[in-house]
Amino acid sequence: MVASLCLAFVGVVGRGVKAAGAVGRAIERRSVLSQLASCDDHMLRDIGLTRSDLRDAAATPLTRDPTRMLVLRATERRTAARLAAWDRTRIGA
Repeated sequence: MVASLCLAFVGVVGRGVKAAGAVGRAIERRSVLSQLASCDDHMLRDIGLTRSDLRDAAATPLTRDPTRMLVLRATERRTAARLAAWDRTRIGA
């Protein structure tokens, strides 16, 4: 009985610590988003982002990682550019 109560308590504490860690990570990643917003458009373009990407990422729910959206957008943009270049070489344009 005591062992069951101890295990239940440890489980509750573990979930609380995990939730606190998630909040800390969310705050840290929002801070990164804020730092990116202070960059000029040329610097953002160098890393494959736009101001609208930053706005969209900032609009994500607080429980989600906004940097995931930024990675996705930059990857989509790079892939589209590579496919366009590949198409141009294939058709000889």
